Amino acid sequence: MCQFFFALMLALLAGRAVADCAPLRFAYTDKEVLPYYVGAGAEVAEPPGAAVELMREAAAKAGCPLSLQRLPTGRLLASLDAGTIDAMLTYAPEVVGARPNVVYPLDRAGRPDPARGMRLYTMVFVRAADGLPRGGAPAELLRGRVVGLSQGAQHIKLLRGLGLTVDDGAANPALNFEKLKLGRIDAFAIALGAPDEMDALLAVRYGGRFVRLDKPLLTPGSWLVFSKDYYEGNRRQVEALWQWIGANSSLRIGALSRKYTGRLSRMPDRSLVTTD
Repeated sequence: MCQFFFALMLALLAGRAVADCAPLRFAYTDKEVLPYYVGAGAEVAEPPGAAVELMREAAAKAGCPLSLQRLPTGRLLASLDAGTIDAMLTYAPEVVGARPNVVYPLDRAGRPDPARGMRLYTMVFVRAADGLPRGGAPAELLRGRVVGLSQGAQHIKLLRGLGLTVDDGAANPALNFEKLKLGRIDAFAIALGAPDEMDALLAVRYGGRFVRLDKPLLTPGSWLVFSKDYYEGNRRQVEALWQWIGANSSLRIGALSRKYTGRLSRMPDRSLVTTD
């Protein structure tokens, strides 16, 4: 009988945790970002993509019902700051700009805590015909060359800080690969959850036309950030989300991405895009 009441109490507490967590409005880009985000426009695709599945797992662990929204990339941070959405993934404030109503997980020094965030790898693709040494230092190899980024890429400031010439005129990465093929840019830099995460898709779509430099150009951090109002009203669940992401995101995003890569590698007509 005691065991029964103990089990009943645990079930009631679990139900209360879900009820106490306000629905979480998570927003992400309305561009197709394979394997991270599937489909384009306002509609949420099913399956939605590796990053969205990761968020669903994290929210479920914290007991928060998840509501998905898609917005133009340039509107995401402003919407979070205004409180019309509750959460998104983004870079550090020194990269994207400080927002008074956006809350990061902070370490003891008051900076975004890498232990509760996600590590990204800014990888560089170049034309195989150019013969650049794949094992060289990317920043040195790219000096004097034009590096493509997608419109709205949040880490453009970091590339320019390295002294690189950046062209962010293409609407999506597929168009950047086309510009690279035509010689309008000399390289294409993309942010990925793992260095090799796009290799299989590129092999299917472009064969051996492009090669990936071995070393990342940058290894910036990315964090799940919240509006101040949502954080204040749901601190326990937000802290649980941050802890789960820090402990699990690297392995889970890789596994989820491989699932999509296996499906999409058999579909060479699909556009290839990135986390930018």
